[in-house]
Amino acid sequence: MIAIVLGTVGFIMIRTLADSVRSKVSENLELIGGASVLSTLWEDRRTPWHLGEYLSRDAERLRKLPHVMLVAPIRFTERNLKASQGHEATEARELQMTCVDENYWETISPHLHRGRLIDASDVAKRSAVCVLHEELVPEIFGITDPLGKTVYVGSYTYTVIGILGGPANTEICRSVFIPLSLAARHIGHLRQFTSMQVRVESLEKVKSVRSQLEAVLKASHPGYEDGIKVRYHASRLERVNLIMFLVTMFSYAALATVFILGKVGLTNVMLSAVQERTREVGLRKALGATDSTIRSQFAVECVLVSLISGSLGGFLGILVSLALKQLFGLEMSVYVLSVSVLLDLCITTAIGFLAGSYPSRVASRLDIVTAMRFD
Repeated sequence: MIAIVLGTVGFIMIRTLADSVRSKVSENLELIGGASVLSTLWEDRRTPWHLGEYLSRDAERLRKLPHVMLVAPIRFTERNLKASQGHEATEARELQMTCVDENYWETISPHLHRGRLIDASDVAKRSAVCVLHEELVPEIFGITDPLGKTVYVGSYTYTVIGILGGPANTEICRSVFIPLSLAARHIGHLRQFTSMQVRVESLEKVKSVRSQLEAVLKASHPGYEDGIKVRYHASRLERVNLIMFLVTMFSYAALATVFILGKVGLTNVMLSAVQERTREVGLRKALGATDSTIRSQFAVECVLVSLISGSLGGFLGILVSLALKQLFGLEMSVYVLSVSVLLDLCITTAIGFLAGSYPSRVASRLDIVTAMRFD
């Protein structure tokens, strides 16, 4: 019974926590790799250039689509930037001014080196703040600490509030990020966006959501359908799916190992019980017990051992899973936990019956005289 209890606890714990780990790993890989992020852009130069680009109403329509977690509109343009260095300004450098809102950061998985990122309050208040990548700091500020310092773009000034770090693409490394609400005054055309970043809720929905995005945008911009493209990172998606497949296979392999060890042990226990109780079987048969009675006795014992042990293991498995959830801070699905308990209980009972069938047949076929003389 102890072996079955431990096997049941292991089965429930691995299956429940493996589901939580897979979800967490999938979420982090999607964000880090950008596999679940789609980008809207204009590509087809054979048609007249779409002067209006994307509009606010496009972003609102995309947000209403199923499986879309967030939409981050972006405006960018090239501008000459200077920085304050003591009482003088540094030499102007042409950099990309990128106007974003608070949702943008959830589409690129930024590594904040110092300070903070542009948030909803900055966008609402039209705060004159900016965020830079650490690769730009030596070029613009030299060895001066950039936080709190001022950068100049034309006649406008921005206060540096955050420094991004870690690996990033060239576009991010050469960008100065400012609140999206400043686009109208500093760049022009508040309601127009250069592109939009769309985060999808799961990897499985990326391709279907991509088709929906293209359909909605093409319907919103008649005459410019050929120029509308929605891009996703196919290679990243394949790599993340491969990693998730390996994680899933590993968890199922662990489940199978725990399950087989626990349930096969039940058959060995019942065979040992027959060996130990050989004289009992001979005595019962001598007193008139039939073969079917002997078979029923061992089969019922095996099923009861499995049922009681499985129930106790299920209760302990729930407690252990909840404790590990608190310890590691994992999100646990109540549905998966409930299904795991019921599934293990049903399979344990079924295997208990099957595991008792062979030992019960062995016991029922024992010769009476031989069994009585067994020592």
